[in-house]
Amino acid sequence: MQTRTTTPENVKQIIDQWAKDDPRDDARSRLPHAFKPTNNVSRETFNAVRDNPRLQHKDIARMLSNRGFNQASIGSLLTQMLNCGMVARDDNGRYTALQKEYTPIKASMKAKTKKKAAVPGVKKKAEKAGIAALNTQDTVAKKLVVIRKQEADAPAFDPEQLLSTLSFSQVMALYKKIKTMVGEA
Repeated sequence: MQTRTTTPENVKQIIDQWAKDDPRDDARSRLPHAFKPTNNVSRETFNAVRDNPRLQHKDIARMLSNRGFNQASIGSLLTQMLNCGMVARDDNGRYTALQKEYTPIKASMKAKTKKKAAVPGVKKKAEKAGIAALNTQDTVAKKLVVIRKQEADAPAFDPEQLLSTLSFSQVMALYKKIKTMVGEA
């Protein structure tokens, strides 16, 4: 049995040989890029509005789609630019740039300041505090009248009509859910 002595030179040669034989290097070189370079559709959309003022959405979309851009992207970008104040749209739907140079689109203040829609049945925080904030019999009675009126105004439940709008798989899912609720499952 022959023993091999390892010297720093031998170790370096072995490591260099392993590096040459590493199959991961070949695999990495054959992989496609994970992303493709952008095509500057945002900048081009802004420039089209700036250079061609008072064009409608369809005209801008047609012009840029002829240059190879996606029409859906153009429409989305026009809306975003409108929301963040880069462009304006008049009553006839014609766009005009409000700035000279393109700047990256940021979250619009309009979206941040939108009020949340009121949810039916959820009240705002009571202005009164303590016992005064509790519902009185009068307000409870009024709420019951409103609920009963809504029930009376609602159309009668028609299971045939409901089932006619569902697919077979939806009907089966509904059947299983009802069985679970009733306690038969």
